[in-house]
Amino acid sequence: MTILADHYLYSLRNTKTLFLLLLLCHGRLVFSQADTILALPVEKQLPALWKWYRADVPGLDSLQVMTSLKAAEKLFAEKNKTLLRRQTWLIQQLCHAKRNAPEKSAAIMLEAATIAGNKDWELIQAECWHFAGDFFLRGAMYVPAFEYMQKAKNVFDKYGSEKYPHVLRYEGGIANCYYHFGEYAEAIRYFKETMQLIGTWSSVIYYPDIENTIALCYQQLKQYDSAVIWYNQSYHAAAAVKDSFYMALANGNLGFTYYLQKQYDRALPLLEADYMTSVHANEAGSAAIAALTLVAIYLKKGQLAPAEKYMNLSRQIVYTSGNARLWKIWYENLYELSKIKGEYKNTGRYADSLFFYKDSLAALNDKKSFNQAVLKLETEKHMNEVSQLENKRRQQILLRNSLLAGLVLLAIIALLTVNRQLLKRNKEKELAQQQLQFAGQELANYTQQLKEKNDLLEQLRNEINIENESLERTGNINKLLDTTILTEDDWKKFRQLFEKVYPGFFIRLKEKIPDLSATDTRLLALTKLQLSQKDMAAMLGVSYDAIKKAKQRLRKKISLPEEGGLEELVEMI
Repeated sequence: MTILADHYLYSLRNTKTLFLLLLLCHGRLVFSQADTILALPVEKQLPALWKWYRADVPGLDSLQVMTSLKAAEKLFAEKNKTLLRRQTWLIQQLCHAKRNAPEKSAAIMLEAATIAGNKDWELIQAECWHFAGDFFLRGAMYVPAFEYMQKAKNVFDKYGSEKYPHVLRYEGGIANCYYHFGEYAEAIRYFKETMQLIGTWSSVIYYPDIENTIALCYQQLKQYDSAVIWYNQSYHAAAAVKDSFYMALANGNLGFTYYLQKQYDRALPLLEADYMTSVHANEAGSAAIAALTLVAIYLKKGQLAPAEKYMNLSRQIVYTSGNARLWKIWYENLYELSKIKGEYKNTGRYADSLFFYKDSLAALNDKKSFNQAVLKLETEKHMNEVSQLENKRRQQILLRNSLLAGLVLLAIIALLTVNRQLLKRNKEKELAQQQLQFAGQELANYTQQLKEKNDLLEQLRNEINIENESLERTGNINKLLDTTILTEDDWKKFRQLFEKVYPGFFIRLKEKIPDLSATDTRLLALTKLQLSQKDMAAMLGVSYDAIKKAKQRLRKKISLPEEGGLEELVEMI
């Protein structure tokens, strides 16, 4: 029960009445909120919509959310506010998705992307891809996260931030991916893109967090001066909204940067404030790091009392953390403290523990670096594959568009020159018919010559069986009969003639039945000519039974009935 609810319960003394009142108030809020958004300047409407979506309304359940969003979408549609309407639809998908585990949420947004694509909402589809990537990122599934965010960015880049300025808010997702890959320079570049929207989108995007992360990137790159600038910006941005935790976080990180630069006097007050705020906020890890850094500074300044004070304050946190980094810093400080105090008996023991945790931390860092390298390679490989598929798709679209443009151009030319082209086409048609007749006759003659040739050879074979020829003449004729009746050159010439009569037959045949062998192709071509099996056998230089078996195998290959079918098939091609 919220404080507001307790107040109304006290006033009304009736829980049921309270619940109904909240629903009615929320209903009025919904419709007035949509109207209020429409009353704003255009550049402020979209941020206001997303701010409304992100606001936590007491007593608001999922059914109320979807009902209010649908009502708003309807209102925006009635007012012809296309962008607001589509963004409201997108928010509905997010409301549905965010109540699940990251992988399931990502799947819901990918399904929404498909729906948006079917509606021809290209930019909304891209935003769905981005949010799917964001859910993958939350689930530490970095490869698909980067894939879908990059896929979305490709669409955003096509339109540009001038036409669709709010897409810059999505650069932070790509930046987070690069941050996890350890690509800090790239992360900075994309985070700074999002910073261009500061002011307009400050109610939706939490800029102190982005500025703090940019500073962390500079710190990792050892560009400490830049890190100091961005930590200060993060602090002032958090102070503007009175966020004490982020103010302390930025100052603590700033203090650690001063520590890395050996500016201990500047680091001390910042780290002490960070420790106190972290303890107050129950941020044990942050408090321990601040305390141990303070110990290191006080030891370097030779101030043992405050050093021992912060060692004692951090002891319980370190002992229960199981964090190798904290243990390493802990034993570094113990080692230095024992040296300064002259407790050499403990120095060796602390040194052994320190070396152990240094090795453990080095192994963890090596493993992290290795995992980052593997992840980067997997991502690059995956993105190259995606890029190749995308390029292929673009080429196909370009080819299609080029063909369409060519057809349109040809149609225009045809309309402009219709009279002259009509006469020319008639003449070409007559010539084509003549050529077709000639080619048909030539094919028939050629086929007849092959048949006659085979008949003659068959006759010679019969004569050999009757006459008593010399062994030398018999051997020569047998060699002639054993040669291939339809050679490759014969086939080429036959095919050229066949193409003239039946243009495109072999291409269509290949498209319809891709896995035909050369023998199958020749058999179907002869079938097209309506030759008998005996003539086919003679032309191909095989037996009658071989033709019969070849046809049976062919029917089985292309799933035709045992009897008939081939003739009907070739007639349709």
